[in-house]
Amino acid sequence: MGKAEKFGVLKKGSIGMLRFIAGKLQGRPSLSREGHFVVIATEGKEPKRFVIKLDYLNNPEFLKLLKQAEEEYGFSQEGVLELPCPPDELQRILS
Repeated sequence: MGKAEKFGVLKKGSIGMLRFIAGKLQGRPSLSREGHFVVIATEGKEPKRFVIKLDYLNNPEFLKLLKQAEEEYGFSQEGVLELPCPPDELQRILS
């Protein structure tokens, strides 16, 4: 059984990632404002925390980062969602 099947998500597309993020947001004390979620850009000298609007789940560049995170860390990642990119790259995408 593949990793995606094991966690009950689709193998391709962003639906699996969206389910993963929604699962992380449900049942946890709020660490961010309503309509937002927290990620950490992990590459570079120092990781940086970002509070992201849910609207960015429609941004193709942001979805590429989520796909990279899925490939690198899988769906079993605990805690804050980590993105394998430098903070300045994430800042550029969010600008």
